[in-house]
Amino acid sequence: MTMHLRRCNLLSASLRRLTTTTSSLHTTAPCNSKSNVKFMSDRYKHLKGLIKQGYRQRCNVNSSAVFAINQINCGTINVYGFDYDYTLAQYADIMQEYIYESALAYLVEHFKFPRGLRGLSYKTDFCIRGLHYDVDRSLLMKVDAFHIIQQGTVYRGLRQLEAREVDEILDGRRHIPKHVIDQSFTDGGDKLRQLMDVFSLPEMMLLSNVVDYFDMKGIEYDPKILFQSVQQAVRWVHVSGKLYNEVSNNLDTYLVKDCLHGLLGYLTEGKKTLFLITNSGFQFVDTGMRFMAGEHWRDAFDVVIVNARKPSFFHKGKRPFRQLLTSSTNEQHHVSWERITELRRGDVYSEGSVTELMSLSGWKHNQVLYFGDQIYNDLADVTLYYGWRTGAVIPELAHEISAMNSEVFGRSIIWLQTLERLLERMQIYRDAESQQLIREWILERDSIKVRVKDIFNPYFGSVFRSHLAPSFFAMRLCRIADVYMSSVNNLLHYHPQHFFFPIRSSLPHEGVVSMAFQHDGYDRAIEKVLRQAFQFPDDGSLLPEFNSYLPDKK
Repeated sequence: MTMHLRRCNLLSASLRRLTTTTSSLHTTAPCNSKSNVKFMSDRYKHLKGLIKQGYRQRCNVNSSAVFAINQINCGTINVYGFDYDYTLAQYADIMQEYIYESALAYLVEHFKFPRGLRGLSYKTDFCIRGLHYDVDRSLLMKVDAFHIIQQGTVYRGLRQLEAREVDEILDGRRHIPKHVIDQSFTDGGDKLRQLMDVFSLPEMMLLSNVVDYFDMKGIEYDPKILFQSVQQAVRWVHVSGKLYNEVSNNLDTYLVKDCLHGLLGYLTEGKKTLFLITNSGFQFVDTGMRFMAGEHWRDAFDVVIVNARKPSFFHKGKRPFRQLLTSSTNEQHHVSWERITELRRGDVYSEGSVTELMSLSGWKHNQVLYFGDQIYNDLADVTLYYGWRTGAVIPELAHEISAMNSEVFGRSIIWLQTLERLLERMQIYRDAESQQLIREWILERDSIKVRVKDIFNPYFGSVFRSHLAPSFFAMRLCRIADVYMSSVNNLLHYHPQHFFFPIRSSLPHEGVVSMAFQHDGYDRAIEKVLRQAFQFPDDGSLLPEFNSYLPDKK
């Protein structure tokens, strides 16, 4: 896999580095429009032909890998902690449909929403996690790492708004102010809300369907009341026990049997201390863990904490633990009123706080690695305030990597990067005909960007990308997590003492290449990169016309 990644990175990194010098960007080329256009067109055709004829998909990313954002030496990490839902328990996608249907029924029966809504189904390919919802305007949108709303990803209901409509609604402003973004992941954010976890998908779909229905029927509504009602309906599915009962009674439908046997045994044999912190109740967790890890799953864990009330668990002072008095049956469990002065292996605890956990366990902050699926509720506080190392579990990553490994993505992204370098170089030709050609290339670039977006999701694109920039979700992920993966079972591919190193990414000013960029050497350099990436010989055997552009061999 390493060799494949190196080949794949060779092209993207080299093309990124082949930027023009300052003098070439600010120098006007001789104004001979016919020769300029011919020169530009020849370069365009030659490079596009090379990609069309020579591209073969050779650079496949392993979807079972663990990806490092920060370096982390697992040899110094003695304690591994896990969330439960969507971390240890990776539910089938059908769960989202069940939550949606149950919340929709609650909207109609409890909040008296129109019964016509019951006919609106869950669209599995509509939403992605990490979107933002403008409460006052009932808009679902995707925002990038720089707080810019991505074009083509603003929806009111199920209807995509045109760029003109977005400009009118937002007064021409595509940037979201920092204070609004900062409040959007707290309960105090009443203007904009981030929808960052997997459990947000049914909520987004429900909001979109209800808004679309009301707009189509001409029903007037208060956007805040609608938003709050949908939130309460989705929350009811969780807190009422309805979802827990559904999963517990249909384990084969939602979970994979014995899927954690290997991981827990592997980590305990590797001398790792394991703990579990979850907001779910013990009976629900115990039922699922018995199904996924066997009857004696608790033997693998030194500490088990349920009903933790995250994120309060991580920032509510020294809230004490209470011991859960469990029995061998699945009957109602009770909590002890005695003060907890030590955490005993085999016991189960509820509530508590991270301060109490560290005090009673004696663990050192920098020796703990905690895995969770929710960036804020699971990972943010422990890494920003306590110095735990963190691992994000993102099930959608497997789909994203599958899309990246497709030939249509590889071919499109290589041509997109090549075209952008051509655009950057050819701007020196300022005559009218050359500038018209530049405009045509820019339109082509825009269409490629849409094509690449649609490969991941036809409505909102990639979870991790907003065209060229990282998405807001990816930015927060990289700020908070040290590593990320599609499943905790990906850890099985690495030694318990493995040292993870991130790939060093270049800043724009670090792209130094020792060659001249103001003449044909630039284009020869691009072609050389393409030949290396496609494993073409330099003897012209495949495309003889390209030999004239390769550097002379002395």
